[in-house]
Amino acid sequence: HRAKLDYRAKKTAVVLIQYYYRSYVRVKTERKNFLALQKSVRIIQAAFRGMKVRQKLKNLSEAKMAAIEKRSAFCRHRTETPYEAVQSSALRIQKWHRASLVACSQEAECHSQGRAAVTIQKAFCKTATEILETQKHAALRIQSFLQMAVYRRRFVQQKRAAVTLQQYFRTWQARKQFLLYRKAASVLQNHHRGFLSAKPQREAYLHVRSSVIIIQA
Repeated sequence: HRAKLDYRAKKTAVVLIQYYYRSYVRVKTERKNFLALQKSVRIIQAAFRGMKVRQKLKNLSEAKMAAIEKRSAFCRHRTETPYEAVQSSALRIQKWHRASLVACSQEAECHSQGRAAVTIQKAFCKTATEILETQKHAALRIQSFLQMAVYRRRFVQQKRAAVTLQQYFRTWQARKQFLLYRKAASVLQNHHRGFLSAKPQREAYLHVRSSVIIIQA
């Protein structure tokens, strides 16, 4: 019954380890697919934004060329240059404002991506830590069960050896006692047989002695 309980406990621990390992592999695969999808989305977004920017620059270049032609034609008719100075200042301000907007949007996007990456890293680290802790506890339980099985087997072997030694000692002691009893019985039998064999001779001796005493008298 105890071996059955140990087997069930080991089986439960192994199933638990397999479950957490499969969960870890599944999470790892999903994270890999998510990162690949995120990279593809970023590449597509970057390509789309580049195309939009190129289209805008192309349209701006065409509009700018037309404006320059118009401005040159206008300048040929006028000798004053305040309009050109104002226009160039306005263009510079517009370029600076557009560049600042693009930089702010890129900075906000970078911050959002950084926060998302940090959140994913924290979740992954937490999951990996929990999996490692669970595997550690399961490994400790398996080690304790194995140590208990080894100690129990060693105790059973030592108990069997002690019982065998006790049996051999009792057998030797009983045989020794039996040999002593047999030797004593043999001595008693020899003495009894000697007494029985000497009794007729003693009676004959006593009869002869009485006869000799009667004759001498």
